[in-house]
Amino acid sequence: MEEIKLKKKIKDTRVHLSDKLCRGLPIKDRPYSEGDDTVIGLRIYVFPGGSKIFWFNYTERDTRKKYKERLGNFPTINCVQARNRAKVIAGDVMQGKSSSQIRRDRQTELSVKELMEEFVKAKLKLPKYKPSTQKRWGHFNNAWIYKKTEDKEIRTMFAKSKIDIGDKKLSQVNKDNLQEFHRFVGSKSQSAANTLIEMLSVILNHAVEKDYISENPVKFKTEDLFLKREDNRRLTRTQMDSVLDRTRKYDERSKSNPRLNLDYYKEKRLSVVPCCVIAFALSTPRRYRSEGAALCWDQISFHEKKIFFGDSKVGQKEYKLGPKALKLLKAIRNERFNKGSPFIYNDERSKYVFPSANFGKINNMGKKNTKPYVWNIRKTWASILKSLNIKYIPMYNCRHSVLTDALSKTKSIPIVGEMAGHSKKSGYKQTLRYAQILDKDVEKALLLIDGEEQEEPKVLKIKEAV
Repeated sequence: MEEIKLKKKIKDTRVHLSDKLCRGLPIKDRPYSEGDDTVIGLRIYVFPGGSKIFWFNYTERDTRKKYKERLGNFPTINCVQARNRAKVIAGDVMQGKSSSQIRRDRQTELSVKELMEEFVKAKLKLPKYKPSTQKRWGHFNNAWIYKKTEDKEIRTMFAKSKIDIGDKKLSQVNKDNLQEFHRFVGSKSQSAANTLIEMLSVILNHAVEKDYISENPVKFKTEDLFLKREDNRRLTRTQMDSVLDRTRKYDERSKSNPRLNLDYYKEKRLSVVPCCVIAFALSTPRRYRSEGAALCWDQISFHEKKIFFGDSKVGQKEYKLGPKALKLLKAIRNERFNKGSPFIYNDERSKYVFPSANFGKINNMGKKNTKPYVWNIRKTWASILKSLNIKYIPMYNCRHSVLTDALSKTKSIPIVGEMAGHSKKSGYKQTLRYAQILDKDVEKALLLIDGEEQEEPKVLKIKEAV
């Protein structure tokens, strides 16, 4: 009987390329290759010298000529990256692009770094992006995208790792290397890692709009990101009053026209301006730096009892001032007319409510202090808490303390939301965190406000015995 020989089908010779399989491919005397069963045309070639290189084989649509495109060396790029690059070329082939055009496109393709530069020049502008946001983007870009940073720790991280998202071509960016980059940055700062992914998502959306790529590869779920840890520590009302008593002292002789008791601060060896910043932070729900320490006199209306912010964290806002905060500001204003007062200067510091005595001086790091207002009050803050036997919490938690206390007293989310400057459109979602802190207090209040009505017990009158 005649023996019939069956040819092996090409697809039977293909394997599912994986990093483990590629790593284990043996070195032989002659070059050989293995084809991928997922992306037809993707092959890894193994050479006698030990190099392993991904190539993509394709047939030009119009001429039917066969071509090969080198994708990269293994393990410099892994199997997932090789597949993604091969898919991009396969898409170009399906659109009828010639091999020469495909090669030109790959050579002129933007890198993430170049895309970021294009986006910054074209889109990162007012009114959509405030100067503070633009500055923040520049800080993160320089450190993690452009790798231009003075931070020794970050420079060491890049020196020890091959991870570099900035130099990758857009077609090379995928969820795998984005997750790798996210973990890499997260080993230094988890909040920075989350922020960078948000920024990359924005610029890659721009790339989609410009038809540089077909879809945005940033497809992170909430569980893929680092948890945003909120520091809910706060001062109790009693602790707040103790700190206020220590930092806010008035001259008892000037009740109708308040004045600060400067002798008290000298006796206690306390810096009066940082103390007033702390007192202001505990008298209002304002952010202690951008809406407190950096406050200018022209932002205050004593007649209307308001302060105005043209570029706060939540945009243009105006807020009412309570009597205690207003009294403190009046007392500081009165000190500006006294010779030798720490609140009066003949330079640009005169614009600020809380002027810095260190403005223009060289600090411990050898850098010139360029902020005309008080910026760093940690030393004074820590010293006061220690003297009162209060466990240290960050200064920005003063805002949490004031807002939590306000919610405890008013039991009103909308009122506290307006005090904080939170968005009414979102239903004051940001304000709800204070309700969680005061879970028991708010729960009791809701029961009083919206609890089931209970029938009052009937009082039985007992006749007196005759």
